[in-house]
Amino acid sequence: MYPILFSFGKITIYTYGFFIAVAFLAAISYVSYVLKKTKSSVITQDELYNLFLGLIVSGIVGARIFYIFVNFNEYLSAPLDIFKVWQGGLVYYGGFITAVGFLVLYAFKKKKSILKLSDIIAPALPLGHFFGRIGCFFAGCCFGRECALPWSVVFNNQHSLALQHVHLHPVQLYEAFGNLLLFMFLHFYNKKSHADGMSLAFYLTGYSVLRFAAEFLRGDFRGGYYLGLSVAQIISAVLFLAGLIILYRIQKNAGKIS
Repeated sequence: MYPILFSFGKITIYTYGFFIAVAFLAAISYVSYVLKKTKSSVITQDELYNLFLGLIVSGIVGARIFYIFVNFNEYLSAPLDIFKVWQGGLVYYGGFITAVGFLVLYAFKKKKSILKLSDIIAPALPLGHFFGRIGCFFAGCCFGRECALPWSVVFNNQHSLALQHVHLHPVQLYEAFGNLLLFMFLHFYNKKSHADGMSLAFYLTGYSVLRFAAEFLRGDFRGGYYLGLSVAQIISAVLFLAGLIILYRIQKNAGKIS
């Protein structure tokens, strides 16, 4: 598609980097809006900005490390390319895991409820991910398998990371709009009264199913397969189970209270 948004002299703005910036901006703007709208006391606006700064840094570092680990051979001849994040090359689950680790540490240090924080942030994850996958589509990373469907896409740009001049599943767009639907569900669900942790659980189970299914249509290198499943599918299965455990514990605790 269009991996380079525009160039001006020696300055090049990559479409992937632009959409990643939009993703983070959309996520923090959404949570900030919700806090103001609901007058929530879970976290202040100043605390939110500090929290998101940590989440962004830890998320990008984790996503990049995971990508480099999976595609290590690509960087042996050009190690400085490791730092060119704006050109593409982030693994969502790597960033998700490190960001969750940061969130847990933050909640522990600030004596915040991890479940309350997670519920507020949960809808922002698929919202940001929606824009991130749009960036993937333009860059050509995370491309799909070959197909002959009417809505298949063909990447012809020489700078694209996708397999070129063949018809491919627009799997980036599948996942983008799946994330958008998940965001809408969580957004409206959060408007209702619910037990702490429910939105987090629905996000974990919902996104895990979406990602598990999307992996079957991916055509890029997946870092190897184990028992016929990609690494991302294995992580999806683990997170789906974690979501079910959270749901079970919430229901169990609700039963004790009633």
